Amino acid sequence: MPPLSAIITTFNEIDFIEDCVRSVEWADEIYLIDSFSTDGTVELVRSTFPNVRLEQRAYHGAASQKNYAIDRAKHDWIFYIDADERVTPPLQRELQKTLEGKLDFWAYSVGRRNFMMGKEVKYSGLQRDRVARLFHREHARYPNKRVHADLLVDGPTGKLREKMDHYYIRSFDHMIGKMERYAQWGAAQMFIEGKTTSARDILGHTFTKFFRDFVVNGGFLDGARGVISVGMHVYYTFWKYAKLWEMNELKRCGKPVPLPSLDEDSERWELPWEKSEG
Repeated sequence: MPPLSAIITTFNEIDFIEDCVRSVEWADEIYLIDSFSTDGTVELVRSTFPNVRLEQRAYHGAASQKNYAIDRAKHDWIFYIDADERVTPPLQRELQKTLEGKLDFWAYSVGRRNFMMGKEVKYSGLQRDRVARLFHREHARYPNKRVHADLLVDGPTGKLREKMDHYYIRSFDHMIGKMERYAQWGAAQMFIEGKTTSARDILGHTFTKFFRDFVVNGGFLDGARGVISVGMHVYYTFWKYAKLWEMNELKRCGKPVPLPSLDEDSERWELPWEKSEG
């Protein structure tokens, strides 16, 4: 089996990081990149997991943190996991079996079981929640986006059967704060790309999101959890397009537009397979 590096990125994850690290202790290396946590996350990891390789770095977006860690990991095969995710024993066995066998793909996706306050939320589109997490670093890279940057792969992506657990709503206040940050970053990404919006667009995207997730994707089947989950994602959609409108209005009025800091290192975004071909 080729050696594997498990990569984790953190910021103030003291309540979740221990279980996350324990779920990947079977990896040959655990490499954690922390964005200067202030809640004791770093101290907990250092005292509890002395074998974890820990580094702190300013946050310029999830993709930047991941690519930075990918370039510095000890091994070519990478498994990325968020602090609020867990590799279950069945998934661990499948990952190890996959690595021991013939690797037909450069990347493999994993489904996620999403939990809200101790119970799984199964619908509203989450039934198809799947992310590419096991990959070879010479054939995979995250694109230059501040938020929702899906892994780019040099070829098709295989699918693993087992799922990881994802505790994606730990508290409502935390989730709303996360939605607002993501909306800000998503709006900034669209603004940088020259996109605009209008009242019709804001309402259209918002109501379409609600109808698709609550009705078409069966969010109503999850009861109160479905209402809350869909509501939070609808709020994210509304706020993202409202912030985009605000940014364009500020530009029109000649006022400064507040944009998040970006990683300007061009090497961070080079696709390794194109680089090797050149």
